[in-house]
Amino acid sequence: MFDIDIIIPCYGKSELINKGIASIAFQWRREFIHVTLVNDCSPNTDCDYQDLIDRYKSEIDIRCIRTPRNVGQGLARQYGIDHTDCDYFMFMDEDDMLGNHLAVSMFCGAVEAASFIHNDDGSIRMDGDGHPLNNKDAKPVAIASAPLFVFDEQTSYTIESSNHVWVNSKLYSRAFLDRHSIRFNEAQSRHAEDYYFTECFFFCLDNDPEYQGILMDNGTLFYLWYPNVESQSRRDPEYGYMLSGYTMDGSVNVIRYMQDSASHLEWTENTKEQYRLKLLNMTMYSYFTFLSFIKHVQTTGYVPEPEDWYILQKACNALREMLYSDWDRYTYTERIENYFVVKNHTDVKFTEPWVSFSDYICTGCKELKWSIEELLQSKDIKEE
Repeated sequence: MFDIDIIIPCYGKSELINKGIASIAFQWRREFIHVTLVNDCSPNTDCDYQDLIDRYKSEIDIRCIRTPRNVGQGLARQYGIDHTDCDYFMFMDEDDMLGNHLAVSMFCGAVEAASFIHNDDGSIRMDGDGHPLNNKDAKPVAIASAPLFVFDEQTSYTIESSNHVWVNSKLYSRAFLDRHSIRFNEAQSRHAEDYYFTECFFFCLDNDPEYQGILMDNGTLFYLWYPNVESQSRRDPEYGYMLSGYTMDGSVNVIRYMQDSASHLEWTENTKEQYRLKLLNMTMYSYFTFLSFIKHVQTTGYVPEPEDWYILQKACNALREMLYSDWDRYTYTERIENYFVVKNHTDVKFTEPWVSFSDYICTGCKELKWSIEELLQSKDIKEE
């Protein structure tokens, strides 16, 4: 087993974070684990979580560092990356925990297994001293991705290891991130930070032939996302709509990252096609999201913050303009297929459109220029 960092951005109370750290302290071969708590200038601790360090320092290597100012979960994770140095690292949220006592060993074991020479029966070949033989021809591992088990009082389900959304339950190669300049950014630090980071990561992995990724068994409990009634996503029934603008802004920044990636990726015909279809898919998603946001405001008591409306509006317009520059290159079949896929096979909030997607792309719609006052006035008109 090799050394890894576990980075935990912290803002909550020690009691909340304690479960996750306890699950690390019970790991087999925990001497290889180095835990860094990143205190994001939390008002919920008066000792920089020294109480947690004192509680667990005899069991694990644990320390706390503090961001210079409150920066949000994304940049707090990045601060942790920048202030640790193991070749591989994991993230853990303060309200999550590892799923079993061998979780970290299984992550590391998956990387090691992909790096060793195997016999015909699948077993790892050993040298004369009983040490595994490294396969010098094997590609280095960029990521080992495992499923997340999600549960609360109402439901439980598994987010599979192939997911490209959540940063958790994954073991990352620091060298791969450095190679492709993949970082959390300020625009997505407080909301949709997972989405931006992982979309950039997997785009690079799909187009970097020198690295490989590992998908781990979906039937094993590696990581638990347990109930936290204090989290905003559970506390605020309108959280999904509030998040809309930040997610769409994340799409804009993902597309810009992809455009800039020619400096570190070879843009083959396949890469260009992947980018082209990703732009269509993201813009289609933003189209449905924008219209459903408006309809939700008009038909419910929801009153969005002006900033949330303007972020959504600006991001949707930016995606629309980027797609419009290449609109004629998309076939009718590509447009129809993406419409069907986004509507029926994603988590997009859908409302029956009052402007066609083609018209939306080519000429826009009046709502893309509305002020927050005009948006709220449309609620009154709708109610009448």
